[in-house]
Amino acid sequence: MEFTLPTTLDEMYQTLSQIFDHYRVRKEGFEEIMLQDLVLERLDIQQLSDQDLLTKAEKILEAEHEREKKNYQTELSSKTLAIQEKIALLEKSSQEEITNITTLYDQSIEKMQNQALKSGLMNSSIVVDKTALLEDSKNQKIAELTWQKNDKIASLTAEKEQLNAKILASDEYFDEIHQKEIYKKFIELCDEREKRRIEVFKYNNSLDEKEQRYANSIKETKSSLYLRFLDIKSGEYTKDQLVEMGYFEDVVTCVCAYLDTLEPIEAYQIFLAEQKLIMYLDYYYEQVGLLYKFKATA
Repeated sequence: MEFTLPTTLDEMYQTLSQIFDHYRVRKEGFEEIMLQDLVLERLDIQQLSDQDLLTKAEKILEAEHEREKKNYQTELSSKTLAIQEKIALLEKSSQEEITNITTLYDQSIEKMQNQALKSGLMNSSIVVDKTALLEDSKNQKIAELTWQKNDKIASLTAEKEQLNAKILASDEYFDEIHQKEIYKKFIELCDEREKRRIEVFKYNNSLDEKEQRYANSIKETKSSLYLRFLDIKSGEYTKDQLVEMGYFEDVVTCVCAYLDTLEPIEAYQIFLAEQKLIMYLDYYYEQVGLLYKFKATA
């Protein structure tokens, strides 16, 4: 039979219908085609218990908790050490100032007394009074420096004691915060678990629907093939006659002409999807399928 090679799916079926009508097949008996049921793999997840999630939350946060607490305590310890160094520096600088003041006043007194001695006024009331005034001024300056030093040291010591108190309370403080963070992380993990459960449930349900649609498609295909068989059963030619007449050659040529216009993988996928081709190709269906499967995987 002469026909134009198809280049689209619709043209292919139109041509196949023409070839079919031209040869009028008659079969000896209906052979049911066994189509395999579609069985898709379900997702199966192990749902962690609340206790498992709580333990997981603790493990996730444990290292960060210890690190933050250690950094906090180290920072406070560094501050207390710096305060202690300030106190030591105050003690040293204050003592140096007192020594300098004492030296200056003692030198002034000594100079004054030497001058009085040369003048014969060593035991005069003027020298005695002036010496007393210098001693009194020296003592006042030393007392003022000592008071200022002690006031600063007291303030620094109070600050250091506050820092030490914070260090002592830091374990309890951070443990309380840690427990709150663990609970927050636990809630997040519970939400993720529920979200995953819903996703798996929806996915598995979608597989049920796909399998059912495929099963319905198989039933429809089998029914269609059987009805077509009844329609053509009374045809006047046998399969052997059809082979000799070139029916199957024309059918294969028509199908391959269209599939060859596509990429091998696409051609194979379309071939599998178009179950109606079984009706036209008959026992050549598997051979054509193997041909395009080979091309698709080559």
